Amino acid sequence: MKKAMTLFINAVAGLVTLWLLNHFSILTWFGAPDIQINLVTILICALGGLPGALILVLLHLVGITI
Repeated sequence: MKKAMTLFINAVAGLVTLWLLNHFSILTWFGAPDIQINLVTILICALGGLPGALILVLLHLVGITI
């Protein structure tokens, strides 16, 4: 149960970060479109939390979309 709660909290933290980046169009300052929030990004954020969201942003900025 504790691991499930940790995954849930990580997913929420990562997804809130991605949502804020998309909502305030911060990635458009760098010439990149918004990051889509789908099942893969949810899984990466659940397993990685905020570092996972940061990895998604960095990959998106160099042109690798997931």
